[in-house]
Amino acid sequence: MQFKASIGILAAALVLTLSACEQRKKEESMDKGGMGTAETGCCQHAESACAGDVTKSQCDQMSGKFHKEHMCRTDTGKCARK
Repeated sequence: MQFKASIGILAAALVLTLSACEQRKKEESMDKGGMGTAETGCCQHAESACAGDVTKSQCDQMSGKFHKEHMCRTDTGKCARK
């Protein structure tokens, strides 16, 4: 009887581990835009402060505004078209 209970606990742990891995794969896929590589751009995160070559999710973490196909101009601290 203890053996069956141990097998049940191990099976439940395996199912939880597999679901966590599947969830992480989905999140990574969403970060990459569902395609192979994530689209990058410029993140305007303050009046005169930006970050370049970041993904939208990275910009969201900085609480900034994402501009795809833009670059960060270090001299002005503003996003500009490439």
